[in-house]
Amino acid sequence: MAATFRNRQVQVNQVTFDQVDVFQSDVYNRVTGLIPSNMGFVMMLNNEVVSWPLVDGTAVQDSQVVSGSVYWAQLTNGAYGIRFYANSLGHWNLTFSYASIPQIVSLDYDVINIPMSTDAGFKASFC
Repeated sequence: MAATFRNRQVQVNQVTFDQVDVFQSDVYNRVTGLIPSNMGFVMMLNNEVVSWPLVDGTAVQDSQVVSGSVYWAQLTNGAYGIRFYANSLGHWNLTFSYASIPQIVSLDYDVINIPMSTDAGFKASFC
């Protein structure tokens, strides 16, 4: 069984984009043509299961992504793009599994409120 793990920080109340790679048994070539029902999927927020479904996102524009679902679509490189709208601070974990060729992809996100900073620009002082 192959397993992939990744972790990163993302901004709350914004669309998060990531990529899931599902490989054939040679662990080199990607499995193409997968739809959400081909995948096992579990989402957790702060170690509690969240019942957001994995849905087909091929016809969904980024501006249409809302909380409550994780959107799945095949990318031109053969991998799968996922998008979701994290509407709560905390530790989010998305775990994808593919049973036909056993593998797991686990994506972790620390959803935080990143302060928006403004550049004060150049300041000079002369005595």
